[in-house]
Amino acid sequence: MRRNVAFWTRFTWETAGVCAAITGVLAVVSILKTDRLDFSLLASVVPYFLCFSAVFSIMMVNTGAQTLYVPLLLAMGETRRNVLLGFQYYRTLIIAVTVGVCALVWLLVPGELSRTGLRSIPTLLFGLLITSAAGSLLGTLTVKWKWAGTVLVVLMCGVAGGFIGFVSAGDLNLAADTVQMVSYLTVLPWWLVMAALALFAADILFQWLLLRRREVKL
Repeated sequence: MRRNVAFWTRFTWETAGVCAAITGVLAVVSILKTDRLDFSLLASVVPYFLCFSAVFSIMMVNTGAQTLYVPLLLAMGETRRNVLLGFQYYRTLIIAVTVGVCALVWLLVPGELSRTGLRSIPTLLFGLLITSAAGSLLGTLTVKWKWAGTVLVVLMCGVAGGFIGFVSAGDLNLAADTVQMVSYLTVLPWWLVMAALALFAADILFQWLLLRRREVKL
């Protein structure tokens, strides 16, 4: 189990590095496209970029974990139970790190946007949980039906590219645009909580059913 935890911990920090790189690109684009940039304002906006980066990275990495790393761990002799528990540990850690960094930045940077960000943390938390479960289910789907998983991955990459294009195009009013986009996040809707819990339960169930029948390929 110790080796399993060490593997998923390293996997978490590698995912965090991808999130940081995407966040950095979005921040640089914002700096280049914004006139009279207020760096305090930028610091308040960066956590939202981090959340977007985490959504994309978690979706992609969870898919890859199901198709590549789970068979690898089984081939290395890990039990199916440990693989399942290790994967839950990984995604709990990456979500906790993402939300913790966002909260820390908003606590350190004064302003209305930071206060809005702190109020939006519960919504962001359940949104990341939905993302994690959806990414894992996408990986399960890819294992069973590769063509369907490939189509969904292409669509997801298209959405990510569209968002970066939106940030890059035209004149960006960082304060107004961000406030307009995130103002609705301050209220946690009940349906989001129910959807997150339902997807998470379904994901664990399908993971276990797939793991029980998973063949080890060397």
